[in-house]
This record gives sequence, structure tokens and C-alpha cells, in this order.
Amino acid sequence: MTLNQGQLLRERYRIIEVLGHGGMGSIFRAVDENLGLEVAVKENLFTIDDYARQFRREATILANLRHPHLPRVSDHFTIDDQGQYLIMDYIEGEDLQERLERIGPFEEEEVVFIGAALCDALSYMHSRDPVVLHRDIKPANVRITPTGGVYLVDFGLAKVMQGDQTTTTGARAMTMGFSPPEQYGAARTDARTDIYSLGATLYTSLTGLTPEDSLAQTMDQEELTPVRERNPKISKRVAEAVEKALQVHPDNRWQMAAEFKNELLKAQSGRFNINFGFDPTSTAISQKPDPKKPPGVIVRGVETKEVTKKRSKRNADVSAGNKKDHRQRLKIDRGGCLSLIALLTFILILAGAVFSLLNPLLTKNLLALWF
Repeated sequence: MTLNQGQLLRERYRIIEVLGHGGMGSIFRAVDENLGLEVAVKENLFTIDDYARQFRREATILANLRHPHLPRVSDHFTIDDQGQYLIMDYIEGEDLQERLERIGPFEEEEVVFIGAALCDALSYMHSRDPVVLHRDIKPANVRITPTGGVYLVDFGLAKVMQGDQTTTTGARAMTMGFSPPEQYGAARTDARTDIYSLGATLYTSLTGLTPEDSLAQTMDQEELTPVRERNPKISKRVAEAVEKALQVHPDNRWQMAAEFKNELLKAQSGRFNINFGFDPTSTAISQKPDPKKPPGVIVRGVETKEVTKKRSKRNADVSAGNKKDHRQRLKIDRGGCLSLIALLTFILILAGAVFSLLNPLLTKNLLALWF
């Protein structure tokens, strides 16, 4: 039995509206009347064993995760003859899929920001003991808040890895274009599986198009279209970072999410070369030797030397020359000022002539009064 607007669930959660429908149930926006907070309620109406275990696994995984880019689970329970329910943070905003349909491909800077945030979430999940894999990263499972927050949601296909073995209860499902080849069939999945799916999500965000299916690439039926072929505005280094994540063989991808993040950030920062007019070859700002270091030691490229009180004639001449150079830098361009004065004078004379032509009688009276 599905929930209705205004219904009170478990004498605590007041249903406000439906947020979306899925294969096993729906997600609702609700109010926790005990705490006065908005929450999301996810229901599972398929309570047969496999689906029930999958739902409980999602609840258990999320309940133990605490990260700025992951939703928090506050409660989960089962109502007999009705369904299972998961209570989690309500993430306001829209998912990447909705945003792509609304505005098209994103700017590179925004995609790098989103990618870095998701890499942080994956680094946290993959460093847990046991390791947590998401296995369903795609635009529809990434939410962006109105304030720019990034959240990875929907852990329905997640699984936990115990050492070199994986749990046998993890659900198997694929999304064409976003799932790597090892996720098809009975192949082993690991952290690099999530890296592939994240790469596919960023590829779609940059180009507005889904990458070619990984299984078709493995069978040489298709080849991955380069990012810059679909969006020439993207920098070469960001495109290459995303394409490396999309390699069909896991050994050819980024091995850790932190590596992927670092390359994205370095690629983005390399696009900006801000020059404030400082000449690195200039000697106007000289480095002073560290007085704590003995003479003859190189400190930050400067050799320290013993300083005497007596100033040599040569040093005095150099000092005087430096002062003279500073005075020369402060000189005013007198030629430019004279030209400006001459231009203003000409404009005033021209204005007077035009005025006399337009008002000859007034001009005659002014001249008689003046002289």
C-alpha cells in the first residue's frame, strides 16, 4: 500500500508530496513531527526476500556513513503487510539529469567542482573497513542543492567488500553507458567500478551525451568518442582525465578516487595563468639573507655573507644609482601634460566661436561690457 499526501507514517512522519517513483516503490518528502525537520522517506513495496535484503543493506550502509556529500539515515523500519521504509536527509534541489535536460552541458569549472566533491565521497567510502561500493553512479543519482552542495544518493545497488571477497547478496543491475564491463555478468567489481561510473557521469555533464556502452567497446563494436570532439570548449587535460576514468580495462583507469580528483583540480588550475605585472627577473625587490644562517650558506637561492659596517665606494655608487632609478620612475611625463592643456584650450576656443555664431547680438554686448 503506497503512502498518500497528509498521511502520518508511524505516528511521526507526515507525508507532504511524492518526489519520485522507482521500480520497488516511491520516495516522499515528509516532516518529522517530533523534530520539526523535513526528511525524505523511501519505501520498498517488494518485501520478498531478495528485495527486502537489498533494502536492509542500503539502510545499514547509509546509517554508518557520515560524510558532507552523502545523505544521513536517521531511521528505518518495516510495517507488516505494507512495506519497508528508510528515513534520511531531504536533499533540496535537482539531480544532474534534470539539470542537463533543463540547461544542457555544464561549464567545465562546475563539472570539476562536482567531480572533486564526488571523488571525496568515494575516497571516504572506499577507505571504510569493510569497503563500500556504490555501483550505480549516474546523473540521476547526484543531487545539487540551491546553495551548490553536491550529494551522492541512492545506494540501492551498493555492496560491502570483505577483504578480497564480496558479499553474495549485492544486487546486480547495469545502466548502459555508465556501468563498466566488469559489472555485467558475474565479474568482480571493486573501487575502480565506481571510478568508471563517475567518469561516465562527468563525461555526460561536459558533453550532454552518454558515452558509448562499455560492453560494446569491449567487443570492438563501438569506440569512445573523445570529449573534445563533442565539446571543443573543454580543456585537453580535463578531457584526458575523464577519458582515463572511462578505460574499459580496470588497470588502465585511475586506481583511486583521490588520483582522479587531483588530476581534475590540476587540469583546471592549469587553465589560469594570472600575471600581475611582476617581472621575476627584476632586482627591485632583493632577497635578504637569513641572519641566523652562517656566511656562505645558500638560503632560498641567496648566499649569505658576512656584513661589515664599512661601506665600500662601489656599494655607495650602486646605492646612489638605485635611488636615482627610483626617482626616475616617479617622473611625470610633462610632454603629455602640455598636450592635454593645448587640447583643452583648443576646445574652449572652438566652443567660443560656435557660441558667437549662434548668438551674435549677445556676443557683441559681452565684448562691449568686457572692453
